Amino acid sequence: MSQAIDPPAAVDPSLIASPDLPPAPASTLGQTPHEPTIRPWELELLISGALVFGVIQLPARVDAWFDRVYPALDGGFAAGAFFVAIYAKMALYAVICGFVLHLLIRAYWVAVIGLEAVFPNGIVWEKTRAGPIMRALQRQATPPLQALIDGADRMASLVFAGGLTVALLFCFSLLLLGLMSALAYGTVGFALGGLGASIAMEVLLFLLVLPMLVATLVDRRWGDRLDPASRSARMVRAVGRGSTRVMRYAVFQPLLLVIITNLRGQKRTTLLLALLAMAGVVFAGRDRLFPGRGMADAYTSLPDDAGRLGVEPLYYEDKRAEGEVVADVPSIQSDMVRDPYVRLFIPYRPRRHNELVARHCARGTADSVASTPRPATDQAEAAVLRCLAMLQPVTLNGRPVAAPFRFYTQPGTGIRGIAAYIPVAGLPKGENVLGVARLPVLAPDPDARPRPPFVIPFWL
Repeated sequence: MSQAIDPPAAVDPSLIASPDLPPAPASTLGQTPHEPTIRPWELELLISGALVFGVIQLPARVDAWFDRVYPALDGGFAAGAFFVAIYAKMALYAVICGFVLHLLIRAYWVAVIGLEAVFPNGIVWEKTRAGPIMRALQRQATPPLQALIDGADRMASLVFAGGLTVALLFCFSLLLLGLMSALAYGTVGFALGGLGASIAMEVLLFLLVLPMLVATLVDRRWGDRLDPASRSARMVRAVGRGSTRVMRYAVFQPLLLVIITNLRGQKRTTLLLALLAMAGVVFAGRDRLFPGRGMADAYTSLPDDAGRLGVEPLYYEDKRAEGEVVADVPSIQSDMVRDPYVRLFIPYRPRRHNELVARHCARGTADSVASTPRPATDQAEAAVLRCLAMLQPVTLNGRPVAAPFRFYTQPGTGIRGIAAYIPVAGLPKGENVLGVARLPVLAPDPDARPRPPFVIPFWL
């Protein structure tokens, strides 16, 4: 009689030892307070990548907007546009740098995780070529892979939160300043112009910031000793309540307070943030603060301004980059003229021309320019043209140019000014030189050397 044979029991595959593969390391996911069971790594990387590649194009857009708007503004409006452009670029560069740094740290974090997966035992110190003393020092100073993973993870999370906090901070401050600017320029500025709007803006900022600064100072120095029912305590409480109502819409505040309160007292962090802020200001405003200066210049034997002996591409409209706006120098169509006329364009610069016209030209012309944006009669228009031509006399090969000027708007840039069509018939073949006087200085220094005119050579 045959006996029934029981089927073999199922064996857990994890109990079968593999001689070729090392045992899998224990997972540390969710074992520390800073590392929950589920981490939004994918969302962090997705948001960082989207912000970097989306925002990195915006500084150039801000520059293009500024170049188009700034030449047509005067007084406080020009200053407002300048500071808005600088502030917006600082905000954009801060966001870009923060999230690029986050992507780099996360890339390092992924690399260390992959390395630990391939070599779970880490460094094999016995196979290093260092001697016993150097090996002991290296082993003491080198953290394990798990410590690198945890440190990079914490740093990436901090940088991500910090970058998002900076982005929200700039958005909130831009919104707040925008509302204040609209209030100032829409009321006082509409009646008194740009200068009045700038004064009104400063007054609004003063009224907004000063009470908060005073209340904070009083609370920090004497808050513990103030009677809760006293007038000072009530004033501090009222200012704080108003500030809280405004800041309740600032979603960045909880994040900022967490970061500041945990990093406070670390001098290296404060110094780093200060250096980053200074670098952001210089980097954002380098094109405005240091025009035409590169990071390095090895052309030590060549002059920065060649003057009569140079050919400046900005003077020739066909040599400028597409969309480039140049609103402070005269120009002609090309350095090699094939047309029967040379079209000389002199841009109108409101921040200087408005006052110069009112100061140097006839009373009637100044009144007509100041009273309306555009004179209503041919006689007034002709007076404005004569005034503008008188401010910047033009010479051709050393002789005054008698060609009449006309009002002109550059296509593509929208820069307005005056233009003269100078015939080339009778001019010698080869090089010819146009000279355009610079605008007079509003407050001239009697001891200053006269400024040379713009020199525009062209060839027939």
